[in-house]
Amino acid sequence: MLRRTYKVKGGDVNDFMVMQDFAYQSYTSSIVDAFLFERGYSKQKLTEKKVGFRKYCEEFVHLKELMFTQHFLLNLELLNTDKDNKRMRFRSRFFNVKNELCAMAILQLYWFDYNNENIIAAPRKVVEHFLG
Repeated sequence: MLRRTYKVKGGDVNDFMVMQDFAYQSYTSSIVDAFLFERGYSKQKLTEKKVGFRKYCEEFVHLKELMFTQHFLLNLELLNTDKDNKRMRFRSRFFNVKNELCAMAILQLYWFDYNNENIIAAPRKVVEHFLG
């Protein structure tokens, strides 16, 4: 669905120069934002429509270390949506330069209406971008 190449930065690592769990979650969250932005759904545009979303990292599996200054590939894919499109589940996979799987995260995304603060179905056009 979406693939991006990144480089492990100084703020992502611990004292042993190994990428920390919070950095994996941050990259997972930012790739969803990037996907929406590329399709014309910036945070500003969603705010104008009084629609937003919340992200929740459901599962994280760490397999291999990513080190400081190492390049990695992040792959985002939609796993599923519930029947009324209120919840979307994504899997992000982190690969090193040897194309070895280093980590995997499952992220849930919930849509809500700012006016009444209820969880709502994702906007139809947004869902179409994820599915198509």
